Amino acid sequence: MRILTSLFVLFLCAPGALRGQTACPTPWQLEEVLRIGSLESTDLVSSVMDLAIGPDSALYVAQAMVPAVTVFSLDGRVLRRIGRAGSGPGDFELLARSVGWIGDTLWVADLDRIQLFTTDERVPDQVIQFSLGVPEEGSRLGPGRMLADGTLIGRRRTTNGRAWSSRGATPGLALRRLSRSGEVLDTIAMIEWPGNAVEHERDGGLSPGQHPLRDLPPIGLREYLTALKPDGSAVVRIGQVHEDATPPTFDLLVISIRGDTLLHRSVEYEPREVTRVMERRLADEYAGWRAGDYSPSSRGRELTETTRERRRRAARRVFWVPEYHPPVRQVVAGTDGTIWLLREMREDRVDVWEVYDSNGTLAGTVEIGHGRSSLVPWDPRLAVALASRDEVWGATYDDLGVPYIHRHLVHRTCAP
Repeated sequence: MRILTSLFVLFLCAPGALRGQTACPTPWQLEEVLRIGSLESTDLVSSVMDLAIGPDSALYVAQAMVPAVTVFSLDGRVLRRIGRAGSGPGDFELLARSVGWIGDTLWVADLDRIQLFTTDERVPDQVIQFSLGVPEEGSRLGPGRMLADGTLIGRRRTTNGRAWSSRGATPGLALRRLSRSGEVLDTIAMIEWPGNAVEHERDGGLSPGQHPLRDLPPIGLREYLTALKPDGSAVVRIGQVHEDATPPTFDLLVISIRGDTLLHRSVEYEPREVTRVMERRLADEYAGWRAGDYSPSSRGRELTETTRERRRRAARRVFWVPEYHPPVRQVVAGTDGTIWLLREMREDRVDVWEVYDSNGTLAGTVEIGHGRSSLVPWDPRLAVALASRDEVWGATYDDLGVPYIHRHLVHRTCAP
């Protein structure tokens, strides 16, 4: 049954549009047509890590702590499950972390491997496993996501605790294209991550914690302000932010997996100051997160209130905010070439998504005022996983921590 959604409101002519651009003067409408998950159901039992729509028009879902891929019909029925717990071919260690399709090949990543399935969902055609050290970043790369040409993007793991706080004259982390044997083929792009962490004293060194204003997306590539197109052909990213320019701009880029720049647009925006009220709220929420206030006690050792308060005070001491909000919080690469940008965090915590076409022209703006995409209080209202001019797929939690997948149809009136 179709449920009209009042949580999504479109508005027009938002700050940050390219000079001279005008969004569609008639608001788009989003209609929720599917919701998967409930207290009674065992079909969706944990948070959504990734999802993809296959060539058979089925929905393939990877969940946290679930060593399988659950396959749903587009009306929400469970069709089958792929995989089981284990470390052999066709098994998944602890969970299926990422999932996708390249042509007629299903790829599934678990903790340390990617497995490719073409003719038999129980027996992989290939198992890809490697670990590549990157000492200059303090990280190691393992198989992350498949690209359109059969190569890979690595999954970055911290080894010295500082990989997420890249600093210096040319701060940034390399987004590398890797062979199936783990050889570095080339660098697709450098991802600027200046001051991307809140650093805590720990064991004689510094331990970074993700900053609420510079957090990673809950679903997708897990790189800062960078998204991989669903077909694996290119990455969409925010490049340099020219805060001191007149007017201020940020770079919107589409880069092929071979490193060629396919789109480079400068988007004007109006810098939004981080207010004292926002600073205090973020500091309190960050301190609560470091103390474990938002995590179910079943997930770890129960802490005394004295220990929690000590952690809260320590987190508040090191917490900081920039003078201005980063103009973009997250990027989603649409299945139809559109580009979805989550703009600055607002005082009322309403998420504002700007939708650009494949030429970088602003088409419309979506406002989401309810819901939550994770236990982290500053995360977006909806974890957008797949988006296009026609539909949006995303994930949320309810107040009891039950995960849901949502499908929304997009009703457009003036867009082609």
